[in-house]
Amino acid sequence: MAELIAGTCYVKIDGQVLLLKGSMTATASDVSREAIIANGRVSGYKEIPVVPTISGQFVVDKNFPVAKLQTGADMTVVAEFANGWTYTLGGAFVTDSIEVSGDDSDTTINFAGETGKWSI
Repeated sequence: MAELIAGTCYVKIDGQVLLLKGSMTATASDVSREAIIANGRVSGYKEIPVVPTISGQFVVDKNFPVAKLQTGADMTVVAEFANGWTYTLGGAFVTDSIEVSGDDSDTTINFAGETGKWSI
């Protein structure tokens, strides 16, 4: 039997639900690995830590917390996926400038944080 694996997702910042319009992504790895080549073959790899992140496209309504996003440096951002997975980003902050589209009243927000934890 088929089961729900994609669809409606939710993002909360310190408990306040944002209106998610489009796609949402969250970091699924703690490290990135890069192959090291010596004498023409792969001789090993190096690991580089990956910053925990969440990003998504949101509707900017009258309750959109723009001031909190501009100044927040220790937020908790929780992404709840339709498949039941939840990603919690601790010590979070917005990494890029916040730009709002006048046509659709939306914005893409990229969060980074000190910690990221999956709950499945």
